[in-house]
Amino acid sequence: MDFIKSSTIYFFTTFFWSLGSFAQKINFIMDLKRCIAKLFLSLFIFANLPLSAQNFTSQQQKIDQLIHSTNQLYLDGKTDEVLASSRKIIRLSELSHYDKGLSYGYYYLASYFYDNAKFRESVQHAKKAKQYTKYLASDKTQSARISALLGGNYLLLELYTLSSKNYRETIDIIQKKSQKNTTDSLTESATYSNLSYLFQNINMPDSMYYYLKKEKSILKKIKFKDAYIENGCSCLGFGNYHLNDNKIDSAQYYYHKSLEFFNDKKHPCKIESLIGLGNLYTHQKDFEKAHYYYNTAVKSFEENNFPDIQSELFKKISELYISQGNAVEAKKYQDLYLKMHNELDGRKKKERDFVLNEVMKEEKEQLDKEVRESQKLTLLIAALLIIITAFIIYLLKKSKSKNLKALEITKQLQSEKAMQEKEKGILKLKVNEAFEDVRKLAKENNPDFFTRFQEVYPHFTSRMLNINQKFKVSELTFAAYIYLGFNTKEIADYTFKAVKTIENNRYNLRKKLEISPEKDLQIWLRNYIDSE
Repeated sequence: MDFIKSSTIYFFTTFFWSLGSFAQKINFIMDLKRCIAKLFLSLFIFANLPLSAQNFTSQQQKIDQLIHSTNQLYLDGKTDEVLASSRKIIRLSELSHYDKGLSYGYYYLASYFYDNAKFRESVQHAKKAKQYTKYLASDKTQSARISALLGGNYLLLELYTLSSKNYRETIDIIQKKSQKNTTDSLTESATYSNLSYLFQNINMPDSMYYYLKKEKSILKKIKFKDAYIENGCSCLGFGNYHLNDNKIDSAQYYYHKSLEFFNDKKHPCKIESLIGLGNLYTHQKDFEKAHYYYNTAVKSFEENNFPDIQSELFKKISELYISQGNAVEAKKYQDLYLKMHNELDGRKKKERDFVLNEVMKEEKEQLDKEVRESQKLTLLIAALLIIITAFIIYLLKKSKSKNLKALEITKQLQSEKAMQEKEKGILKLKVNEAFEDVRKLAKENNPDFFTRFQEVYPHFTSRMLNINQKFKVSELTFAAYIYLGFNTKEIADYTFKAVKTIENNRYNLRKKLEISPEKDLQIWLRNYIDSE
């Protein structure tokens, strides 16, 4: 080692003094310093590369552990802690550009807002969670959970078509997986549970029971300690179904079974099972037991905030006091119900309008994108036409006799194109005006509505009568409202009928059209009427 050191010193000393001028010696020293500095910098960077990679991996592991603990907090019903933990996941993931953490962070944040009936915020954050498509392509389980959460928001906002669409997407994602894990099965079962709730809301008990059975068949195969939520909610669904069917013993069994699954855990399904038992005993006029279960449910809201369930509970307690002839207490709870219901209903309406505007905005963006792509294709075709035309002109220029013909062809093409564009513009304007005119007549419940509707959509009546010759004018008019995109509440408002009546009309129309409950009635009518 000393020999190498001495040899190196001897070499540089000899080389240095062999340089001619003083300036050359100075330049040599400066170059040598720069080389040594670069060498040390390279060594420093090289030495720190593994350390940086190690820190990055350590940060991701920390976020993954935080995701796991947040999931457990959510299962335990510790909503406030879920909020703080979700925000921490997002903050750390933004610093390390970790897509998995960002998707999960926004998902749990959306879940928190969902449980607190803040649907606008929940939908916004769920859509943020869905933006990380590159990561979600490798995590279909998380992708399905996000779609299910969006479906839940739309369900509680009574946007049933959007809700059903997202639930179908959830099921489709899970069923396309070659191997399902426990979370997939739990998500699938919860989706069927919510679909049963959807059909309960639109008064279709057969469809409700169908999805409850599908949910139950999945839960039978799951052995997982944290599946108490899905099992508890499933029993709640069966309890509601049997109570509506006036099967008291079966309803009582399932409500108690639901409470057994939850035990000392916190969850909205547990509260609804307590309310279900209160309803059951009110129906049996066992007021003491009814009060017990209602009061137990009221106490559950001290640590949980589910305003939609709470307002409904106040309404039930008020009705119970009315049954007992206690007008003072009945009014007290009626006032509590009205205050909370009106606040929630007003907020829901605003949030529903916001969500619908967002959906329309997204659809418009998608339409604009398709238009841009169509314009690109049109430009490409136009460019090809120009090239072809130019080529024709070039060939025809060789002969004077053909030159005139080439010009005529070019003019004809341009004239036809201009005429087509003009006709398209006129047709589009007429269609838009006619559509708005028909919708206006429908909203006014104008007697000329169906006549005008048939003028705008001349194939509608004949297409409908092809299915069933016994359709009445009133039924065809009702079908026209659905075809135009009005929902149950809007039809009820415009035609001055009860929502229940409109729901029955929908059911009867489905029956005559022989449409299965899974299909969206408006979309089916649109596809069928516009297909030819």
